[in-house]
Amino acid sequence: MKNTLVGSICLALAASIWGGMYVVVKIVVSVIPPLELVWIRYAVAIVALIIIGLFTRQNWRIHKRDFLIIIAIGIIGNTISIVTQEMGTMLSTAQMGAIITSSTPAFMVIFARLLLKERVTFKKGLSICLATMGFFSLLERVM
Repeated sequence: MKNTLVGSICLALAASIWGGMYVVVKIVVSVIPPLELVWIRYAVAIVALIIIGLFTRQNWRIHKRDFLIIIAIGIIGNTISIVTQEMGTMLSTAQMGAIITSSTPAFMVIFARLLLKERVTFKKGLSICLATMGFFSLLERVM
């Protein structure tokens, strides 16, 4: 049986760190350009992952056939995502960044349909509609 309490705590911690990141990035990009900040974040992350990997004795073997997909995920899922997020936060507000990011679940349903050919059920469609309405409602209040 999965430990849902620990999982929920970890998810709540991740969400609070992610939400707080917009405020911190808004302050930091006034001193460090977004692209440079991304490189600093990656340098810190690499050091942390190496230390964690050494302590937990992780096996880091990667098959040759997986390199292309790993590179694509790194470029799209991390680099482009983080750079555009930090540039957007620099050019806008931390609140706007958090509001726009809250639309992520709706985009996940849309991309799952387009890329994975998953069915959009009535519940999923209704969820997308409600999320979109909520997003535009919040956006209207901010602007």
